[in-house]
Amino acid sequence: MSRPRKPFGATHPGRLPATMMKVLAAELSDPQRLRKGKRYARDGSVLDIDIAPGIVTCEVQGSRPTPYIAAIEVTTGDGMPLRRDVVTRCTCPDDENWAGHSCKHVIAAMFCFSDELLLEPELLDLWRGRSGPTGAPDDDPAAAGRSAGPQSRRHLRLVGADDRAGGEPPEPEPAADPLLDVLGRPAGAALPPLPDLERLEPVLPRDPQLAAVLRAALAGARVDWD
Repeated sequence: MSRPRKPFGATHPGRLPATMMKVLAAELSDPQRLRKGKRYARDGSVLDIDIAPGIVTCEVQGSRPTPYIAAIEVTTGDGMPLRRDVVTRCTCPDDENWAGHSCKHVIAAMFCFSDELLLEPELLDLWRGRSGPTGAPDDDPAAAGRSAGPQSRRHLRLVGADDRAGGEPPEPEPAADPLLDVLGRPAGAALPPLPDLERLEPVLPRDPQLAAVLRAALAGARVDWD
């Protein structure tokens, strides 16, 4: 992976694919996410970019200390893909509620990829899987990181903090339910003392109206013990 490049000047070879990538970003987002993603790309929140056949992967610094991993996957083909040819993913919570819109971290990654295309339009063919390594010189490690083959770079999948530290993340152990032993006893049997149950705060939906309805329902909920 390498740091995203910032184009300078007015004359660049990849103006057309760079502009089309920004148009594609607008098609994959809503106005709010588009505006925030552009700001992330502009203020340097995209820490690294990795361009490989079929996928562009970026580390994007968000609100938490550990950067999010945003990926833009594409089908094999020629030229700029259509919206239906692109799948985006991100490790941020907003990725699960996207409702057809990519998150701001993905949009930031797309705008940084647009800058790369502005400077080096051949990267579009590399991303679409239509060309191999570009043969960057050994004395240019940044360019080598952008054009090296997939065997010398990160696997084409999203990774979390545990993956970056090395090794696979452990499988989470299922939480023990203290009521299972009580519910499994026959009627009339003596019940053991119950431990104090930890209060769990509900995860409310992002939609304010749905969140208000769920909050009101939980406020009126009551559990009666016989």
